[in-house]
Parts: sequence; C-alpha cells; structure tokens
Amino acid sequence: MNWHLEAVCNYGCKFCYAPLIEQRKRGRINSNSGKRLLRSIADYGVRKINFVGGEPMLSHHLEDWIIQAKSLGMTTSIVSNGTGMSKEWLIRMRPHLDWIGLSIDASDDGIHARMGRGSKRELRSTESSHLRRCLEIWEIAKELDYGLKLNTVVTSLNSNDDMSELVSYLGPHRWKIFRVLLIHGENDGRVEPLLISKNMFSDYVARHRGKLMDQEHIEIVAEDNCDMLGTYAMIDPQGLVYTNMNGSYEYSSRSAIEVGFQEAWREVSGGFSAFGFDRRGGLWEWKKDSMGAYRLPLVEGDSP
Repeated sequence: MNWHLEAVCNYGCKFCYAPLIEQRKRGRINSNSGKRLLRSIADYGVRKINFVGGEPMLSHHLEDWIIQAKSLGMTTSIVSNGTGMSKEWLIRMRPHLDWIGLSIDASDDGIHARMGRGSKRELRSTESSHLRRCLEIWEIAKELDYGLKLNTVVTSLNSNDDMSELVSYLGPHRWKIFRVLLIHGENDGRVEPLLISKNMFSDYVARHRGKLMDQEHIEIVAEDNCDMLGTYAMIDPQGLVYTNMNGSYEYSSRSAIEVGFQEAWREVSGGFSAFGFDRRGGLWEWKKDSMGAYRLPLVEGDSP
C-alpha cells in the first residue's frame, strides 16, 4: 500500500508521475484523521505501508503516522529524496520505521541536474547535490540496520549511465528499476522527451544484471510500464483510494477517512490486478524474525 501523504515536493523531477497538482489545492488532513485512516487500513488486513509523496519528509505529521502504523502491526517504509533525513531523525525513528527507500537515478549529479533530480533552488543554477546527500544518509541508515531499498527511474537522460559500481558500493537489499511512465492527466505534455523504448529499458536492466551478477545479496527488480499499470494500490493526501490500470489515475468518490478503507477500495478495486501485482514481485521478503526472512502478503484475504 502506497500512501502519497504529501502533495508538495521540493524537487523538480521532470519525469514525476505523481505531481498531485489537484491535491495541492486542497487542505492537508490533520494528524487524527491520518491515524483514523491507518486504523482502517490495518483493520482491512494491510500488513505493509509505504509512505511516499510528493516528498513525505515535508509532512508535519509523518512521524506520528509512522509510529501509529508500526503500533498497528504494519511493516513501515518510506521512499524519499532524503530531504530532512538527519542522523538524529533516523535514530529517533528506528524503532518505528523498518525500511528506507532512496531515489537515485544516476552515478553523477550532473545527470541528476538534467533530470531535475535536485532541490528547486539548486536547479535554478543547473546543479544538484542529490547523490552526495543520499550517500551520507545511506551510510547512517546502514549503520542503524534499516532495510535499504534503492529506486531508479530510467529515462532518455540516464539510459546510458553505468550505475553498477555505485549500486555495488551501496549494496541495497532491493534495487527497483523503473522505465519512465507516462500518466495521462499528471505528467503528459512534459515527460514525452524523456520516454524510452522497451528495448532501451531492457538493455539497461540486462547490462546492470550482468555487471552485478556476483552481488547475490542485491535483489534487482525491473518494472516496465506494463508491470506498473494496475498493480499498485494507492491513497492520496486526502484519503482517496486510487489505481492506475489504464494509464491514468482512477479515484474513489469518497475518502477512506470518511467511509473506511474497505468501502473506498471497493469502488476502484476493479482497476487492480492481483496477478500483475504478484508478477512484478509485489510479494517479497520485507520482514524478518529470529529465524530469518519470510514472505508476507500485502493483504490477507482480498488483495489490493
């Protein structure tokens, strides 16, 4: 379950498929409403929640919601550009947060700058220090024994980049490689110059699999456009549940905060493919006990 809890982002990524423009016009929900939403999600049977954005670190209630989700028995994860992830924050959240996911698209910050992967202030000078900041955060998170996930979006600007040395150095538990995705009504009209062919994406993945074949501890998961469509269950900042089966977002008419997650999910669940979710590797070893890693389903019973 991906909760896009914050619509605002301080980065200018040109390929972003979740700009949440309309959601920015609406007010933020308060801490108690978010906690009520989390209880409803947990009651339905969701066992893992991923806090995403926009940029989730910009949310005033992020810590409260992570702590709440963990107290409800969910495995907790965040995908961030690293904004505000100080050593103190990482230490403070370690009892409550299981996974850190950082988005790194290139081995060089010059490429990041061309992709818009940097703070908007930096990008005005066509610069980015994204990679340097992420490396600092990664080392701290590794010392604190977080689960570590690396996300990379492949576009026309970085498809020839060689990430193998960087990925080998980072040693993530999981490396997700995405082919840049066009979402109608979100990034169409600006993402087109960044789109790449299926063959270009396959070449990128194959090249890196080959160079990292001796890194057996790194799970490489490649998601082409067809793998992403209809295989994600998402919640927007106001609690509307949505999917992306047909290349555009389809939202529930009512917020899960108002009617409960089960009722809101029922409105859009036809746009979710449990088969596709499983095929893209949606079920994976995200939680460990004293006996080692084991698999947990996203949902017990019905599967969003």
